[in-house]
Amino acid sequence: MKRSIWFNGLICLMLILIGGILFRGYRIWSTNDYLFKEHFNLGDAVMPEWYPGATLGLGILSLIGLILVYFYKKIGVYLTILGLFFSIVIQPEFMPDGTLYSMFTLFVFIGYGLAVIIPHWKEFK
Repeated sequence: MKRSIWFNGLICLMLILIGGILFRGYRIWSTNDYLFKEHFNLGDAVMPEWYPGATLGLGILSLIGLILVYFYKKIGVYLTILGLFFSIVIQPEFMPDGTLYSMFTLFVFIGYGLAVIIPHWKEFK
């Protein structure tokens, strides 16, 4: 199947954005610190133990979904959307950066991605 430049652009853009989510999850997991903690005087806020692993897991799920989208699999679209959506849902209230970045990534995939994917939906298996 011939992939258009828009489809390849979507995959590249989403790889960068999901890579950012994975990097952020790895960074939180390795340092046990989160962004803006010192700016908002959240020194006493405790990050849940499960949060870094869940962030990495959902990022990997979104990445797997994106790879499946590249190979024209319908389940890939659903996995990417679900992974990003649950990444937003589990954000603790004291982490303003993660919610915005994950939400931006989801909106890019839904807005730009589905505009590229929907015309080719019949080619997906």
